[in-house]
Amino acid sequence: MGRAPSRQPAGLCDSCRHQKLVPNTRGSVFSLCERSRTDPAFPRYPRLPVAECPGFEPPVSSQK
Repeated sequence: MGRAPSRQPAGLCDSCRHQKLVPNTRGSVFSLCERSRTDPAFPRYPRLPVAECPGFEPPVSSQK
């Protein structure tokens, strides 16, 4: 029976459209900031929990 991946709460990142959760083979899950791909001011894997971030954007709603 498999274990649920372990993950520390990421604070603000958990409700940001730029977060991507990246699991590893050992069962941990990391919070990747996709803004880091285009802007070097944002760390790829920020220190958690993130309390404030100038790049925060809420998820895009698919409802019309």
